[in-house]
Amino acid sequence: MSSFSITYLLTLCPGESAEDKILALQLEQSAELPDQVVHKAGVEYVKGTVKENVRINDWLFIVSIEWPSENIGKDPVQFLNLLFGNISMKTGICVLDISWSRVLSDVFSGPAFGIDGLRKKWGIEHRALSCTALKPMGSHPSTLAALAYQFALGGIDIIKDDHGLADQPAAPFQKRVTACLEALDRAAQKTGRRARYFPNISAEPAIARQRYEWAAEIGADGVLVAPMLTGPGLIHELSQMEQKLPLMAHPSFSGLYAVHHPILQEILKLRSSSAYTDISNIPTEQRSEYARLLHGIEPGLFYGGLFRALGADFVIYPNSKGRFSFPEESCRSINSWCRTSRMPYPASFPTPGGGLDASEMKQWLELYGKDTTFLIGGSLYSHPDGVFQASKSFSDSILPS
Repeated sequence: MSSFSITYLLTLCPGESAEDKILALQLEQSAELPDQVVHKAGVEYVKGTVKENVRINDWLFIVSIEWPSENIGKDPVQFLNLLFGNISMKTGICVLDISWSRVLSDVFSGPAFGIDGLRKKWGIEHRALSCTALKPMGSHPSTLAALAYQFALGGIDIIKDDHGLADQPAAPFQKRVTACLEALDRAAQKTGRRARYFPNISAEPAIARQRYEWAAEIGADGVLVAPMLTGPGLIHELSQMEQKLPLMAHPSFSGLYAVHHPILQEILKLRSSSAYTDISNIPTEQRSEYARLLHGIEPGLFYGGLFRALGADFVIYPNSKGRFSFPEESCRSINSWCRTSRMPYPASFPTPGGGLDASEMKQWLELYGKDTTFLIGGSLYSHPDGVFQASKSFSDSILPS
């Protein structure tokens, strides 16, 4: 029987035992019946098998469970259900890792293009990519198109809609997309180089599909999708469309899933050596609070791993030291998951944003490397010399030295 493994960090509340919590996880994510009923029915295999049970201290355990592939079939939504379904409503369970075995190659398609495919498609080699967002909400199509024109003249590679631009009266979807594409064509005639435009298609699934198809027909270069708003299954479906467009995943509505607690970062650093620092000096009465905080999915796996598997060519995430304050460790993990060879899919471009400044690009390039797309918005808009000069400075800052 084929299988795959999921690794969890379990935090015990006062009165809980590791054995009971592990068994509860196995049953909750499979048969959802008492153990004796499962045994009587002769389907114990659906519970999965505990393959690793490492005690960090008396209230933190790392547990790996090998699940039979029959539990998910070839359904990506059912995989997400098994990954963090009912247990998402409990406490003290953090998903740390997935063994991306060949089984999951039949479940997820991954990006249609990925880093290598897009570099070849667009002829952009040996450097990072630049990206910005059209905003603010409430602007008319002509205003947004004028901004797109200036960004393109300044050399920005990708100009996307802000995720808040939908189909509002101020800038209806089709009018906005048409105006922005025309603006980029005019800029290309002047510069000899065409920027790429990604309209936001996030909406109810049927509408999002219609917008995708229309955007592809009219000549959009890709689309922006917020998987946690549209449903994760939609972006996977879009990645397999006959007329393929690069997909950029936006993290809106995802914040409660990712765990950034310092203890988690410490455990991940030490996991390879299994030489865990003793952190058992937390009073018993505070452990329920820790169980609440250490609950969710490791951010690298969530954004970099799952969004990549679902088909995102670009994975937007809030960079450290920005207005969302993701820890640097989380950002490194997201970057790693976007590009790791452990996954059987093309690599995705990690796309840090949320407070980046073009004046700081040297340090971020050194930290993240050239296989990164840098998303800068606010600092371009607030540049004293205007968005064209700001875009030119940003574009120049990512050129190889």
